[in-house]
Amino acid sequence: MRSMTGYGEKLLIKEGREVFAQIKTLNHRFLDISIFTSEEIPWQWEKKIEDKIRKDIFRGKVLVNLKFKRKMGEDYKVEPDFDQADAYINALIQLCQRYNIEKKIDLSVVLNIPEVIKVTQSTKDDAQELVEEAIEQALEQVIEFREKEGKRHLESILQCIERINGCINYIEKEIPKIQEKHREKVREELKKISEEGSFSPNEQIPLLLLKGDIEEEITRFHSHLAEFNRTLQQKGPVGKKLGFILQELFREINTIGAKSLSYTISEKVVQIKDDLEKIREQIYNIE
Repeated sequence: MRSMTGYGEKLLIKEGREVFAQIKTLNHRFLDISIFTSEEIPWQWEKKIEDKIRKDIFRGKVLVNLKFKRKMGEDYKVEPDFDQADAYINALIQLCQRYNIEKKIDLSVVLNIPEVIKVTQSTKDDAQELVEEAIEQALEQVIEFREKEGKRHLESILQCIERINGCINYIEKEIPKIQEKHREKVREELKKISEEGSFSPNEQIPLLLLKGDIEEEITRFHSHLAEFNRTLQQKGPVGKKLGFILQELFREINTIGAKSLSYTISEKVVQIKDDLEKIREQIYNIE
């Protein structure tokens, strides 16, 4: 089990190249990857980075910040843009001729022309390897972080389940007492109805019979809880499935609470619902 929150970063420096990769993951219903890179990173590399992430992360919002720098060296090429310079110089000459300005165009004027000197750089395969290595190591940190967080979530969930089992077992043991009290209440109501001469089974009796019968709900609750425990032990993303099972557990315990005629059982129902809410908070952050 993994959490959806995680963080990892890696700085690699090799032969004048510097790569900094930072990956942060947050809660999200689906997998959503956003990659922010410096201009030196070709956009084609982003697809490879995303594919790598999708192999290891299945749910959550993933924010990738990638910066790449290199020192001036053999990868850099400095050269004049003659077409740009020619256009500007010709324009300056025309201005001088039109307004009878006698001034020489020296090198300092030419160097102030925008983009007349261009600095270009080539991107070599070893630079891509360095980027991929930084991403991979940062991603390993993220996964380790998410697994540690996942273990903490699991521990909290198991503690809640232990308390829930105690409460539901108590309720189950109380069922015979509840049924006896319920039968007594039905007898009293039937006697009252008979004495008043207003016997109407379509109105009173069905409600009385349904009110105290919670055995089916208890059975379904045990079944859902067992499925929840099995899902906790599965590998891979389980957060969504746990959420669906939790909805069923809430449905059954709410019905038990509504049909119960016992104060002690109602008290246990409140405790169970409190622990289910705590579990809901935990699985909200599970991949």
